[in-house]
Order: sequence, then C-alpha cells, then structure tokens
Amino acid sequence: MMYPYPTSTCDPSERAQSGVASVELALMLPMLLLMIDGVLELGLMFHNQSVLTSATRIAARAGVAAGVGKPSVAQMTALATAYCQDNLISPGAKNTPVVEVEQSNDAVYPNPLRVSIRYQFNGLIMGGGWGMLTSNPTLQASTVMYNE
Repeated sequence: MMYPYPTSTCDPSERAQSGVASVELALMLPMLLLMIDGVLELGLMFHNQSVLTSATRIAARAGVAAGVGKPSVAQMTALATAYCQDNLISPGAKNTPVVEVEQSNDAVYPNPLRVSIRYQFNGLIMGGGWGMLTSNPTLQASTVMYNE
C-alpha cells in the first residue's frame, strides 16, 4: 500500500535539530562580518599610513637634494598632496591630507627640512561607527632631512 505522504526515515530527535544550524549562523554572522570589517579597516589604515610616510619622504627628498633648482614650499606641498591623492585608499568620503613644510631660511647644509602630513581616515562600515565611539582616527607622518 502506498502512503500519500513520504515518511521520514530519521527518528524524532533528529527532526528536532533540523533548524539549529540556521539559528547558529544567524547568531554568529554579525560578529563574523564585524571581525572581517575590522581586519579590512586595519589593513587600509596601515596602507594609508605607509602612503603618508612615503609622501613625506618624497617631498622632503625633493626639497633637500643638491642642485640649483630646489623646489619651493608650495611645490613640495603640491608634490606630497598629489602623491597622496594618487595612492590613498578611502572607500568613504575622501579627505584631503594637510601638508606642512618647515624650511629654514637658508636651504643649505646643515639646515633641516621637515615635511608633515595629517589625514583623517574614513573606513568602510566602521568608518561611521568610529564616530559613535570616538572621532575618526587621524593618521600622521613626518620626515626630517638635512639640506645637501
């Protein structure tokens, strides 16, 4: 005789566990996504910090290199800003870095040249969430070189 509905071959205790995996996933997925976002944001912050350090180094090196045509403070600022604009990764609103160049009156040896950059970091998901806890982190880099 055929039954109108198929019968289950599992016992009743197995049927009671049928939705447990879905519930566990629903409970753990937000935490897993938050951890993945945290790893991505830290990676972006480290990358952007490296870019800022490179930008200060490039601008300072251009400013202290031996030669007749040393760039002006405005040219060094433009060089660092352009490098940052080309290489910074910001998934949210892209902020413009603030570049400060401190050049002594005489650009000759052994007078120092200091290039500093500040950048307000906006992250992915936590970028807005940082504002709830604290303000968005400000990344900074500075390079001091002596004129040749």
